[in-house]
Amino acid sequence: MKYRGTITVFLSLILTLMLSLIMAVLESAIYHGERMKTEMIMDMGMDSIFAEYNRMLLSRYDLYFIDTSYGTERSGMNEVSGHLKHYLEKNCDTSKGSFLFRGDFFDMKLQSEEVMDISYASDSTGRVFKRQAIEAIKDIYGISVLDSLIEKVKKDADDYKDSDFENKDMDAKQAELEEKLAGIDYKIPDNPAAGVFDEKAGILDFIMDTSGVSKKHIDVSKLASHRKLNTGSGIKAVREDPDSYINEILFDEYIMNKCSDYLDNDGHDASSYETEYILQGKNTDIANFRGVTAKLLALRYAACAVYIMKCEEKRKPVEAVVEVIAAFLSIPPDASKYLADLILLAWAYGESVNDVVRLLAGERVPLVKTDEDWKMPLYGLLSIKANARPTGQKGTGFSYDDYLRVFLLLMNRNDKVMRTMDVVEMNLRLTDGNRNFRIDDCAEYVDAYAVFKGRGGYEFGIKREQSYLPDF
Repeated sequence: MKYRGTITVFLSLILTLMLSLIMAVLESAIYHGERMKTEMIMDMGMDSIFAEYNRMLLSRYDLYFIDTSYGTERSGMNEVSGHLKHYLEKNCDTSKGSFLFRGDFFDMKLQSEEVMDISYASDSTGRVFKRQAIEAIKDIYGISVLDSLIEKVKKDADDYKDSDFENKDMDAKQAELEEKLAGIDYKIPDNPAAGVFDEKAGILDFIMDTSGVSKKHIDVSKLASHRKLNTGSGIKAVREDPDSYINEILFDEYIMNKCSDYLDNDGHDASSYETEYILQGKNTDIANFRGVTAKLLALRYAACAVYIMKCEEKRKPVEAVVEVIAAFLSIPPDASKYLADLILLAWAYGESVNDVVRLLAGERVPLVKTDEDWKMPLYGLLSIKANARPTGQKGTGFSYDDYLRVFLLLMNRNDKVMRTMDVVEMNLRLTDGNRNFRIDDCAEYVDAYAVFKGRGGYEFGIKREQSYLPDF
């Protein structure tokens, strides 16, 4: 019988091709498996460092930031890189497998890692911080509530600007009248305005009992607005301008929601009047409160003066008083008119003090003064402090908070953001583990690069960018 090797040779040839295909597929599987494992390790590492956000910052201010100091005195990209390395090496560790299998087909090893770029909260003059604050207030209130709030603030701001009270210098008008009355001793007991303007120097004591006003001191030299800051790469992936008019209103509402003021504080924070600090930037609570109160008084003084100078009903009793004074002092007719105007100004000033007292008691006062809302009688000028008192009714018009919102909206935007970060810093430093907290150590965005090598001998470099922003 004669044997032939045709089939054997054929199978040998086919087997060679099949083995080549199998080895190619196996090598490809190893390559792509190692690459997939590399990506998984890197993604888990980035997720891990972003899971180390400052818990107190989130709890108190609804902000997500990595405190790159991690509660120590060292901070920056190197500290983040060290934490990233720790997590990457843990994720590469083959000794921690399942209960039944401990090992790794790929045996990936970390060769190197580097944080290449980082964005801090204080970057772009605090716009990174501001953008997160705007997103936070959207989550707190919801769109429907914010829409109505935005419309109200826009209307209040427009009414305020249209009134132009901020640009009316009533002190200059008063000085002009006093100059025209020079040489006449009009401060006689019969004059109800005799000592009204003498009280302006100590205006806060004149308006209220200051024994209950906070006397806390703020060491501004250690705060973000007064020191050189760490800098990162700035704001990233800007979808909308944080400084737009609408976003400015939302940021102001974030301040009103998260920061205390004279009417809403528990006295436990570093400053009891945080919103007033943002507006004034002084180093004591009382100085910040005095600054806001003085601005309120100037505005109400202008509003009351504009009204009373045109009101004939208010001028009649003043002219009657002037007739008595003129007869007693033999004042010429021209001077009598100036004296009447000065008494009207004094009356407007007394009413403005009453307005501020009402605002600080939580009442509302119309922006533009009306006869129905006029509370101070002419004889009340003899003792304004005794006659300036709340009505006990809520009233209509602007509240103290409404004025604060308008003041915030119209103030310098850079100062506002920086001082808001000051408030966050000073309060976080009072909490456990945050004694050295600095807002310019807080990262929102990290760009990292790492190199891994597997059992197959392949080296993989992988780059990842990550941020707390949902639309990044």
